[in-house]
Amino acid sequence: MYPTIIRHFGKLTAHEYHRIVQAREAVFFLEQHITEPDADAVDPRCIFLWMEDAGRVVAFLRIIPAGIVYEEVSVGRVLVDAAYRRRGLCRRLMLEALRYIAGEWGPVPVRISAQEYLAGFYATLGFEAVSERYFEAGIPHVKMLRR
Repeated sequence: MYPTIIRHFGKLTAHEYHRIVQAREAVFFLEQHITEPDADAVDPRCIFLWMEDAGRVVAFLRIIPAGIVYEEVSVGRVLVDAAYRRRGLCRRLMLEALRYIAGEWGPVPVRISAQEYLAGFYATLGFEAVSERYFEAGIPHVKMLRR
């Protein structure tokens, strides 16, 4: 299917980062109308995981080491291109991220800020809600933890 590419931010080529930013803008800015900055000071400290189809980023997430955003390791900026949804790409990417985290840091808790409508999906990966609903960038979210 689509191979998973894993790179620390510092190892990305300019072209890879450009394709990733295009995918993030398409989902977060154009589709979800989020007007808060996407590329942030956290990016340079992250590990990026993504899938491509013919040079197009079709799924993406970033792994944030512990102590940067949360006390725990976290996963964020999770996306699947609209034309590639319902193919299991998000599950595959999340499982790969969890394998990477376990291999890098051992059996550690992982925290996410999930869009509320996806909480059920993340629960199937072992995450449990640990907060009430809150709004982030105008979208209902819930904090979730995989212990």
